[in-house]
Amino acid sequence: MELSLNDFVAAVLWASVFLVAFVSAVSRFLHARAERRLAGTRTVCRLCGHVFVSPHSGKVSECSACGKPNLQRHNGKLG
Repeated sequence: MELSLNDFVAAVLWASVFLVAFVSAVSRFLHARAERRLAGTRTVCRLCGHVFVSPHSGKVSECSACGKPNLQRHNGKLG
């Protein structure tokens, strides 16, 4: 079986399309995982609304702007 130039070019083009799609899917998966990890450490202050990253994994973290203690998770509501 001989491979013509047209068949070779078509195979290279299809392989590159599939490679770009695969790399894009892997990149999106890794980015979403990093976003979830960052969202776990991000805290919104109940008093002033300042968003900060808590350096430790305790339940209560102190706001860097106003000094108010805040719960680290599940505090999407202000007040």
